[in-house]
Amino acid sequence: MCYLNTHIDTRRADKLAELSGYLEKHQSEIVNYEQRHKVGKSIGSGRMEKAVDSVIGQRQKRKGSSWRPLGSRALAVLKVVELNGLWQQTWFPEQAN
Repeated sequence: MCYLNTHIDTRRADKLAELSGYLEKHQSEIVNYEQRHKVGKSIGSGRMEKAVDSVIGQRQKRKGSSWRPLGSRALAVLKVVELNGLWQQTWFPEQAN
């Protein structure tokens, strides 16, 4: 993060220092999109959004359906459990092995 050492003229030095501190503290969590692109990894969220739409959205967009956030989240959690192959283990742990 060598760019943090670049001198920047600013009216709000306190805010710049706050941002700089945040970036330094969270450096390991910040995605390096340039590096991901170089190695051929995707950098967009399109794949994930499409997966969510096909797995969850289709079920919730049926004619006459209406969902509240809590019910929608519950359905998503159940679908994740199913897709991860954890249905038996989650609901019938004594029979899972």
